Amino acid sequence: MDVTDNYKKYKKKALLHAVTIFVLLFGGVILLSIYYEFSQIDLEGLLFLVSFLCCVFIAKNVYDVTINTDIMEAAKKESAQDMFFAAKDLYIQLFNNSPVPYLIIDEEGVVKTTNVAAVRMFGIPQTKIKGLRVFEYISSEEREHIDYLLEKFRNNISISDEMVRVKRTDHKEVWALLSLFSSRAKTGEKLGLLTLVDITKQKKAEDAKSEFVSLASHQLRTPIAGIKWSAELLQLDNPEKLTDRQKKYIDRLLVSVRRMARLIDDFLRVSRFELGTFKAEETEVDLINLFKDVMEEQAEKAERKKITVKTFYDKSVKKIISDPNLLRMIITNLYSNALKYTPEGGTVHIGYSRKKDALVITVSDNGMGIPVEDQAEIFSKLFRASNAVRNVPDGTGLGLYIVREAVSVLKGQVSFTSTENIGTTFEVMVPLKLPKDES
Repeated sequence: MDVTDNYKKYKKKALLHAVTIFVLLFGGVILLSIYYEFSQIDLEGLLFLVSFLCCVFIAKNVYDVTINTDIMEAAKKESAQDMFFAAKDLYIQLFNNSPVPYLIIDEEGVVKTTNVAAVRMFGIPQTKIKGLRVFEYISSEEREHIDYLLEKFRNNISISDEMVRVKRTDHKEVWALLSLFSSRAKTGEKLGLLTLVDITKQKKAEDAKSEFVSLASHQLRTPIAGIKWSAELLQLDNPEKLTDRQKKYIDRLLVSVRRMARLIDDFLRVSRFELGTFKAEETEVDLINLFKDVMEEQAEKAERKKITVKTFYDKSVKKIISDPNLLRMIITNLYSNALKYTPEGGTVHIGYSRKKDALVITVSDNGMGIPVEDQAEIFSKLFRASNAVRNVPDGTGLGLYIVREAVSVLKGQVSFTSTENIGTTFEVMVPLKLPKDES
């Protein structure tokens, strides 16, 4: 039974009681009027008596209403106070027992109070952590970074997820994400809530990955380069003494070595992108020479498939300020894919144009295209379109992923249009920064 049904039930019951009392009382009045003679009664006295009874009745009602109101108000206050103390107690328990280190600091970074997790993180006894200048116990790769964080706090600017290292007296390595939010106490004193999320394990894992990438970039490339040089020397050292079969084996060896080198380079680039260690290093880039270099590297493939390559360059832009390595990655992967997925005798267009404050790099082909159902995943790591897997088994699915990541580092955008069995066009837009003499 819901609240509405209960209310109707109580209302009906109260009405029944009221009607019953009314009938009984009124019946009593009727009986009195029948059996008694009221003509001799003093009307003034009767009026006084009735007035007295009315006053008593009204006073009784006022008393009941007043006492009920006071009781309700007292109950509300008591309930609110109980809730306040319960909420305060809950807050204190959450603050003290939270696994995330919390510190309340003043405007100068002096610790006012802290929880157990913060005591454990700093490795300082709880009796000594109060009054500690917290910014003296955290560091960063640059000292100015800590001063910058303190200055932001003093200017009421919130700080969120800044990576810092916690200085412990036992020299244990602890890394954390620092967040700091300012507020005002009732006294007007400026306070801040500082939180530190422990990321030591993640930081060590990232450092280990970075070291592996650095080691792999040297240890993997060195033997590959040795194999390549040895095979090329065999070709140069008395090539007339080599039989046709031996020449064929050496050619196959060189092709495999080049494929392995490209694969290693792709995986190392992917690792660097995922670690966030690939930073743009801007310098002056000669665009036409860059495009020509990329096309010369792929010239053998284009000639072997008899593909016609048409270029177009915007004459108003010759040089830009950007990262040449990232631009080379983008152009190389797009051009290589265009040649790979274009049938013999096909055509590839490659070049760039200017669009307002952006440089637009375009690579277009009339190859196999990308099926509609595969287009949403085409930039995913290790993904290859179904028709590409079927018709061109040689591929890693990393090329377009590298393009997307490189474009992201350059703060650009990449898009494409494609129709299966007709062709594909990729467009990359990157910020256009011209050298002083060009601009």
